[in-house]
Amino acid sequence: MDGGSIVFERLVRLVEQSGLAHVVHAHRATHTVDEARANLDFEPERIVKTVAFGLRNGEVVLAALRGTRRVDYARLAALCGVNRRDLRPLSPEEVLARLGVEPGSVSPLLGRAGARVLLDADALGIRPTVYCGLGRPDRTLEMTPDDLLRLCAGASGEFSRP
Repeated sequence: MDGGSIVFERLVRLVEQSGLAHVVHAHRATHTVDEARANLDFEPERIVKTVAFGLRNGEVVLAALRGTRRVDYARLAALCGVNRRDLRPLSPEEVLARLGVEPGSVSPLLGRAGARVLLDADALGIRPTVYCGLGRPDRTLEMTPDDLLRLCAGASGEFSRP
């Protein structure tokens, strides 16, 4: 079993043990929102992507936001209490080494392993449910945005832009 499968199994157990209503969807491997539009039946406006960042102090921040929006780096840095130059996206190699998953498979639930999770306020307004990564490019978690925030033990704030 590869590292991504191990992470996936751990995240599925976390979701199942939570008792929260959810659905795990199986589908073709999908890494980007553009691929999701082509490969999946999910509404793109309800997809929550998670982007991994590193802070100068070594901390990892997982920024979860609506897949059709972009990270506003200055606002995200302010929410993290750092200067913009202290925040940078992790490289694909760093994502794999630090989180155990490939880019495109990052889940906000990985914050349970020590990363700080921030869920964009815009994503909290998605109804009735959101779709997000679950550690594998061929699986997607569906649940309410409020349950996702609770389960990932994250905080919310405004850090996205169209």
